[in-house]
Parts: sequence; structure tokens; C-alpha cells
Amino acid sequence: MSRRQPGYTLLELVVVMAILAMATAIAAPPSYRMIRSWQEATQVDDVLQQIAHLPGTVRDSGNPLDLKTDESIAIVALPPGWTLQLQAPLHVRANGACSDTKGALNTGNQIIAFRILAPFCRVQRIET
Repeated sequence: MSRRQPGYTLLELVVVMAILAMATAIAAPPSYRMIRSWQEATQVDDVLQQIAHLPGTVRDSGNPLDLKTDESIAIVALPPGWTLQLQAPLHVRANGACSDTKGALNTGNQIIAFRILAPFCRVQRIET
């Protein structure tokens, strides 16, 4: 009688590979969606921080700023396809004080409502 060689058979390896492929097919799509949502959340925070830092930028330049929706693209860097809408223009005086307004940031996947509080341009998200 011949002794069996130690190791795995081809069938055992194929079964293990099939199980790993099924586990990957189940787990991968939610993981990719989660990563995309984290990236979007980071970009949203970046845009809102840019708005909050407008008083410092205006103070440094010494020129007052009236931010309307159509001008926001040039002043606030938005990712491609995103839009920023303000209910009323945001007025930032040369000393950095700003007016109250509300706005919405449309990312294509969600709309984030926020308000800008005077006089320091503090950005506050509005939970809907």
C-alpha cells in the first residue's frame, strides 16, 4: 500500500477559493460605499471650513465681500458637480464681521442645510 502524500487536494483548494470569492463579493460593495461616504463627508467639512474662514481671508485682503450663489464657485472651492446655494447674500465686511444667512450644499447624493451666524461667520449645520 502506498502512503498518501501530505498536502491539500485540488478540490479542497478550489472549495476554499470559492468560499473566499463569495465572501469578497458580499463584503466589497458595502465597503466601497462606506469609503465613498467618508470621502464625501470629508469634502463637506472642507467646504464648510472654507466658508468659516472667509472673515480671515477678507481681513487679510482688506476688501469687503458679498457672496452670492453664482459667485461662490470662484471663492469657495467646490468639488465637481456640487452646488452651493444661499438664501440671502453673505456680506463680509473688511473687518471680518459677517451677516446672518442660511444655505444648502448639494453634493449630488445629499443636501446639507446650514446657517452662517453673525458676526464671526460660524457655520452651523441644520439637522433635518
